[in-house]
Amino acid sequence: MNARLEDTDMSKWEARDAKHLAALLAGDHFGDHPEDNLDKIRAKKKNRADDLCKKMGCTKESIVLEIGSGMGFTSKYVAENVKHLYCSDISTSFLDTARKECAGVKNIDFIKIEHEPATFAFENEFFDMIFADAVFIHLNLYDIYWYFSEFQRLAKKRGKVFINVMNGSKIDPQKLSQMADFYRKDTDSLKRLLCWNSMDAVLTVASTFGFKLESRGKLGGLVQRASVDLLFSKR
Repeated sequence: MNARLEDTDMSKWEARDAKHLAALLAGDHFGDHPEDNLDKIRAKKKNRADDLCKKMGCTKESIVLEIGSGMGFTSKYVAENVKHLYCSDISTSFLDTARKECAGVKNIDFIKIEHEPATFAFENEFFDMIFADAVFIHLNLYDIYWYFSEFQRLAKKRGKVFINVMNGSKIDPQKLSQMADFYRKDTDSLKRLLCWNSMDAVLTVASTFGFKLESRGKLGGLVQRASVDLLFSKR
């Protein structure tokens, strides 16, 4: 994120045009005009999707939930590797764009998240995999707690959950200053800013709801520095 996002609706992840929507998605990874680099963003997201599917062990029998589908770039490629993908997002702007991006893909449904932390109208143990890429980097520990509570209900036994978080022991002072500046101008934007968390605290929350850490690292792609990719399995 950078200063060009000040005139977007940060509290709702909504944007009035393609430029601001792309800025919300890509932050400052592609300069001041990310809307001119959508093909590059798609390529990054495709690589990310391929790595995610391998990491989670997706198969043509997998039923998958995506939290925060954004513009649908990752979703489109994940859908190629699974039986069915349910894409959810809190932003109407993102969902409308994702539907267009994934037009013609038959095994995708889109769900509007009406409030956070989200709850979903699926039966218990419905999903083989749940993933949220570049989403939990914006969440505080209380949000993470309630999401994992819902993941416990939704995931099948030995089901996989993938998230990434900002590592609280590796804070970039320049990035913190940038986020603090956004916060001072608009305290309602808090849940849309980068949020650093203690890794021990995140792992404790996951364990509380019956999830075991399988791997920790970074897959690469369009991610924040100091973010950590975490793959869990339900006990």
